[in-house]
Parts: sequence; C-alpha cells; structure tokens
Amino acid sequence: MDMLGRLLTGPLQAKTPGPADDFWYGPVGASTPAGVRVSTDTANKLSAWFRGREIIATGIAMLPLDMFERLPQDQGPQKAPAHPLHDLLHSQPNEWLNSFDWRRMMGYHLIDHGNHYAYIEAGARGFVDRLQPIIDPTTVKPRLMNGRRKVYEITDRKTGGTTTALQDEIFHLHILSTDGVEGRGVLSYARDSLGLTSVLEQFASRIFSKGSLSAGALEVPGVLNDDASKRMAESFITSEQNWHLPKVLEQGAKWVQSQGLTPENAQMLLSRKFGIDEVSRFLGVPRHMLENSDPSFGNAEQFNRNFIDFTMGWWLVMIEMAINTQLVAAPLKYYAEFNRDAIARGDLAARWAAYVDAITTGTFSRNEVRRKENMPSLPGLDEPLTPAHLTGKQPAARSGAAPAPAQARQAVPAVAEPAVVISPQARAIAVSAAGRVLRKEIAAVQQLAKRHAADQDAYAAALTEFYAKHSETVAQTLLIPGAEAAAYCAGQAGQLLGEAGLNALDAWAQDTYAEWLAEWALEGVAA
Repeated sequence: MDMLGRLLTGPLQAKTPGPADDFWYGPVGASTPAGVRVSTDTANKLSAWFRGREIIATGIAMLPLDMFERLPQDQGPQKAPAHPLHDLLHSQPNEWLNSFDWRRMMGYHLIDHGNHYAYIEAGARGFVDRLQPIIDPTTVKPRLMNGRRKVYEITDRKTGGTTTALQDEIFHLHILSTDGVEGRGVLSYARDSLGLTSVLEQFASRIFSKGSLSAGALEVPGVLNDDASKRMAESFITSEQNWHLPKVLEQGAKWVQSQGLTPENAQMLLSRKFGIDEVSRFLGVPRHMLENSDPSFGNAEQFNRNFIDFTMGWWLVMIEMAINTQLVAAPLKYYAEFNRDAIARGDLAARWAAYVDAITTGTFSRNEVRRKENMPSLPGLDEPLTPAHLTGKQPAARSGAAPAPAQARQAVPAVAEPAVVISPQARAIAVSAAGRVLRKEIAAVQQLAKRHAADQDAYAAALTEFYAKHSETVAQTLLIPGAEAAAYCAGQAGQLLGEAGLNALDAWAQDTYAEWLAEWALEGVAA
C-alpha cells in the first residue's frame, strides 16, 4: 500500500478533515507563529472577535436599505418603493432568505473571506428578480478576462466539478482588494494576532483548571520523613473539583514562591486585554463595544455617530456602490442607500432642533432640509426665511434665553421678577397672548403625533415644518424679534424630540408656563 493509502486507512483516518472542511480551503500554512491554526471557527471562539464580527455584520443587516429616485429640476430624491429592486434589497432577495439574514451573511463572508457572491437570476421583476447567495465564497475563484470583464470559476464541493459564470451573472462584493478582482478577508490579516490571543486563552484555561495560579516549592528545615512527605504530596495532588481545599504543611515546612515565569509575571490579564485591543484595531470597532463597557469620555450620541461614520461608513458605501453599479439599470436616476440614522436615533432631537433653528433664521430653506433627510421637495418651500420675513417690528434684545429642553422635563419654570415695574394690565395681556401661542402649539403637536405615530422621522419633519411657520405667529403675537422667536421654536421642538417627548405638553398646558413665557417676552420691554 502506498503512503497515501496508509494515511487514509491507518490511525490518522479519523482525524483527517473531510473534503468539505475549511482545512482544505484555508490559506496555505497550517499554523500561525504562535503555534496554532486559526480558522473561522477557532477565531469565533475568541469572544472579542466574535463580538466585533457580529457588530459589523448585524449593523449592515439592521440598517434599512431603500431605493431612491432622483427627481428632475433639483427637486431632490424621494423613496422609490415601486422600483423592482426595492423589495429585493429591503425585504427579501429570494424565496428562502430575508434581507436581514442575507446582509448579515454578507458581512460574515466579507470579514472572514473578503468576498461575497450571489447568482443574479432574471424573472418577473427584470434582469434582477432574485439574488441567490453562494453559501461558501471559498469555492469561487474570480479572474479578469482580457483585462475587461470578470469571470468566476465555481467549484462544487460534492462533485469536485467546476462551472463558469460571467460578470453579469454574479453579484460580487469584495474588500481589501489590491487588484480589484478578488478581496481578502480581515481574518487573513488578523490570524497571527488571533493565534497569540488563542494561545493566551488556552494558557489561562490550563492554569485555572489546575486550581492554582502559583508555582513554587516546599522548604523544610531538616529531613522530611516519608509519612509526612506522602501526606503533603497527596494534599497538593487533588482533582480539579477539590483544588480549593487547604493543603497540608508539616514539620515546619513553608511555601516558597517560584521566581520563574508566573502568570502574574507574564502579565496574563494585560496580555488578554491586549488581545481585545488588537481585535478593535483590525475590525475598527470601538474597544468599549467589545468590552461591553461605557465610553470613558464623550457622550453616547457622539459615540453612536462616530460608530456610523468611521466603523460602519466604509462598509455601507462599499455595498451601496456595488449595488448601484452592478444591479441598478439606470444609476443616474435611481440609487440604493442605507438609512444611517436608524442606528443613531439618539441624535435625532439635536439634529431636528438644529434644522428648526436653521430654517427659521434663513440658513437653510425648508426644501434643503427635506432633501438632507431624503424626502421630496414641496412647492413653495425653496425660498429661505429671514427674520425680516417674520416680523417688521424689532424690539430691544432681551437678556433671557429661549426655553431649554430640560425645563419641560422639570418643574414649570419660576417667573422671574422684571428689571422694571410693568403694569398688571400689560402683564395680563402678555400672559393671554402667551397662552394663545401655547394652545396653538399643543393642538398642532397632538395632531402631528397622531398622524405620524408609526414614523418618527416623518413626525420630526412635520414638526420642523410647523415650527418654521409657527415662528412667525410667535414673533407677531408676543412682539419679539424674529431671531428670538426662532430660538424659542427651536427650544420647544428640542423638548418634543428629546427625552421629554410629548410629556412636555403637560408642562406647557399649565398657567405658570404661560406666565413664564410672558415674562420672558416682556424682558425686551423692561430692557
């Protein structure tokens, strides 16, 4: 029998990987410099890598992916739910897989192997009716034919046969490519580092399984008799379940710590922490997300925004570009885009409050804001507003500021004493005017909240539209400058879109809130 036959029929047969095992399709080289082989499965047993990989793949999957249409004459984009690709990308790419699972699979393939492939199947919806992912991307070998078009050689693991597919038949995503033809997975670059981390994990497991983190010797004055020696040896040689039991020291024996390489001297804990840092660097995921800890500085909203912009940003752009160039028949008119704000919901209040302020002060037109939010333009909203459009009267500036969002979550603001005496009649007129302003706000907000109860973004957009117009009413009713009215409206919108939400309406309905608003408006007269 030849050597190969002896290997396959001898004692090694049970340990030999099967024909479908990753061993035969992994990179050349059985192990890393740390002495272990790092495959997809072994890498995922490292908690930091598993978590970071899952964060990226799930982030790609959970963000809504929609089709948009570019409207003519600079009217901005609008969603195109009737486009044939919309249901495929947003909901279900084929009969057996939903969009969430498909895109998460896509993330796994890209991180592990650098490539994701799917057959493009024509049908009732056009040349892209379904996408059928190739479950194992390592069975596909892309190459460039005549320097112009890609072809794909696909191996069937069961039969060993190969088929060839043309560029128009395969949807191909790739990352970290040096030739633009085939990608390379993040895992291939991180193997050496993960190998070291794996060795540290195994070392820690072996140390703890022995029941002790110490190494040393027993020092006995004189000569230790056989019985005492036997009893002490038996007390130290315990099962893993009894490692915590006390040890027996006789005849003046004492424990002397070894000066060799102990786990403490080797800084095992710091080394394992370094493994988390390495995963964070390779995947670009913030370390606090891998440690499940709070950020050490900044705030949650800023960290969410940084995560979207810097960790997820290039992944999303890469997928969008691939879809728009490979699947969209008319890319100048239609395009696919992720809704990045679906993760950074915490930033919604600040964003829309800023929009209110920008619109009412004339920095942005209302349609410019709508286009920023991927909403279509509306007639009559192209001209920017300015304070001169809001009111022709410019009273003296007041020292007070517009209401802060936090005030609606706390007790109703106390009424401050004016700098000069104002007649009771003037104060009563101001309180009545402030009450009318607040009642109009409350009624309008309640209607908008009911109308857009299922869509937070649509509610925020409608609220911005209302306060852009309401600013004029505030300026005219309270006889304050347009800039002051805009600041007031931005503050009110910030309360509604912030933590207070619709609970702010309860504070606004109280008489003391109208009194406070009146006093704030009267500060201009007092000045």
